[in-house]
Amino acid sequence: MNNELNDGKRKNMKDNTIFISDENGKEREMRIYLTFDIAEKQYVVVYEEGKEEDLYAFVYDDEGNLYAVDDADEMDQIEEVINSYGIEEEKED
Repeated sequence: MNNELNDGKRKNMKDNTIFISDENGKEREMRIYLTFDIAEKQYVVVYEEGKEEDLYAFVYDDEGNLYAVDDADEMDQIEEVINSYGIEEEKED
């Protein structure tokens, strides 16, 4: 899972799309893959259209601010959720 996008703000939740600034300040349109909570924190996992294999995870607050996840243990928990979500999606197909 990548984490090269900067902290930002959700600007548009229409059609599961958000805009996040990259390291150069350029806004990138991202699709929401998954949202979930762990230990009273809210997470959003996003990807760029056409690059579904590159997932980015952020913590978000009630005002829509996004924060990078820097803790390795926290990232492990996020990856476990993503992996189990993918398994559940395959079962539904």
